[in-house]
Amino acid sequence: MRRTTLVALLAVCASAMADGQLDVITLAEQREATPPAGRDATAELESIVVTGTRTEHRQSDSPVPVQVISARDIVRSGARDVAELLEREGAVHVGRAAGRGTTIEIQGLSSEHVLVLVDGRRLNGRINGAIDLSRLRLAGVERIEIVKGPSSALYGADALGGVVNIITRDEPEPASLRLRGGSQAQEAFTHAGLATRRWQLQGAGGYTRARGYDLDPARAGEDGADTAGLVLSASASRPLGRHGDLGLDFAWQLDDSQRLDSGSGGALYDTTKRIEAVRGAVAPRFAVAGGELRLEAWYQRYHDQFLQLQRGSDGNSTDEETLDQVAAAGLQFDRGFGDHRLIVGAEHQLERLEADRIAQRAERDRQALFAQDEFTLLDGRLSLVPGLRYDRDSQFGDQFSPKLALRLELAADWLLRASYGHGYRAPDFKQLLLRFENGAAGYRVDGNQDLQPESSRGANLALTWLPGPHTEMHLSAFGQRVRDLIDIVLVESGEVQRYSYANISSARLWGAELQAQWRPRPPLQLRLGYSYLHSRDEDTGEALSGRPAHRVHAGVYLQQARWALGLRGNWVGERRFTVDTANGPPTAAGTASAYSLFDLRGVWRGWPAAEFALGIKNLFD
Repeated sequence: MRRTTLVALLAVCASAMADGQLDVITLAEQREATPPAGRDATAELESIVVTGTRTEHRQSDSPVPVQVISARDIVRSGARDVAELLEREGAVHVGRAAGRGTTIEIQGLSSEHVLVLVDGRRLNGRINGAIDLSRLRLAGVERIEIVKGPSSALYGADALGGVVNIITRDEPEPASLRLRGGSQAQEAFTHAGLATRRWQLQGAGGYTRARGYDLDPARAGEDGADTAGLVLSASASRPLGRHGDLGLDFAWQLDDSQRLDSGSGGALYDTTKRIEAVRGAVAPRFAVAGGELRLEAWYQRYHDQFLQLQRGSDGNSTDEETLDQVAAAGLQFDRGFGDHRLIVGAEHQLERLEADRIAQRAERDRQALFAQDEFTLLDGRLSLVPGLRYDRDSQFGDQFSPKLALRLELAADWLLRASYGHGYRAPDFKQLLLRFENGAAGYRVDGNQDLQPESSRGANLALTWLPGPHTEMHLSAFGQRVRDLIDIVLVESGEVQRYSYANISSARLWGAELQAQWRPRPPLQLRLGYSYLHSRDEDTGEALSGRPAHRVHAGVYLQQARWALGLRGNWVGERRFTVDTANGPPTAAGTASAYSLFDLRGVWRGWPAAEFALGIKNLFD
């Protein structure tokens, strides 16, 4: 367990402390973090969400449950990146995976089954099937929306477990500066916005640096890397006549890391990694035929350079590059017809991967058509949302993904939501074509071109109780069956272990979640969450590897006009790990003990334009 990290916020002109953290937050962030007089917890239910149906709804009116991590939550958390935020606030399981950063698990399905979007556009650059959420900075993020359960009917491949949609700010804000210093990391971010008669412009930039750490000094090698990163982003919008507007987005990020790895036989390896990511989008919208037509075209480029050199040896080294490029275009039209709201859309995507780890240059194209009808009955108390999506994959052919969702107002303070849907995920290029050997760790991984797509069928049931302006409770249950689940398997033992990928038949997952929030008095807010997961490999009867059965998170917050105090905690139950073999049952790979993390953070507003915070992470070590 990482040693407790003390983080303290200092004034801009004050001398830096050895273990300090400084946040200078904009007035706009303060307004979002502090509701005006008379506003209470019910206001959070009125957040506008888009991810559940691809159309705007108030959060309480959405037929599909959408969890929102608001701007207020982001400011209050003090998190540096999306991974840290979800770990503390997201009511999902976030873990650290060697070689691929931070990963997320939703309803028992791992990162490769969770689709990560930025402003509704899928993010590329997966490592071993997972997006490293720690590389996604929170600068410029307005909110994060999480939809749990199969969502391929709207979003296509990779959305078996759910969708995480990171939504950036779209309104210009005054200039701001945020400085942080900690015992292991420092960062500086700036943001500015400008509005003219024709344009709304905003830009952001930042620099981060972190030192590595070593959990066991007696063991050779390090656990954490020395990292440095740069981020630049810009967006613009302008009206197009009286009935349209144009949005432009651009972002660039560069991350460098260095670490010392240990290998078999006492060998030591200097490992260097550089990641450069670029994304840009053009998105015009028009009022057409009584509805709205949205067009967009976007491009993403993810360049990964990896160098590993053995100390004292000229022959055992690894020098690899990965270039992942995605270009896409799409359109969506939605219009209301009486009690109906219909959306139809089409998408085209081209992906190309060039990597030293794969046997050949890989390329695939995908086309999709989707439609959804949201209609109301019983004087608006009942909403039904059937939807269907057709995807064509140049490698794996046709896929149909239906979904049906409903929302029913049982009473003035009771809401029932239910959904059933299909999900699917095609094998990625590395699972199909990988050719990788890690001499430091003594293993080799080969792709498998005979893999079949994964598919799932799942149902979700959610009951919401809103007895008053200061109390809310959400109880949900889910069940899902996944066929042809892809996992890494041990193919051959020896001096160099050889692994590959295989479809391990099917698995069943079911569970329940409870989320509650209560404000007994306006300054005090209490949050509590619990989730239970049961997973089973249908071939072996064993639980799926690495899934905790129980998780608990809680928070206590005090908010006053000039200061605020928050204590958050997460407890994750025991996890058993196994390694699948090509022939025979899985072999045990160890058990991870239950652990807990508690964070304490205090905030003081010293001047109208600045805010200072002092926090301790991992309070009890």
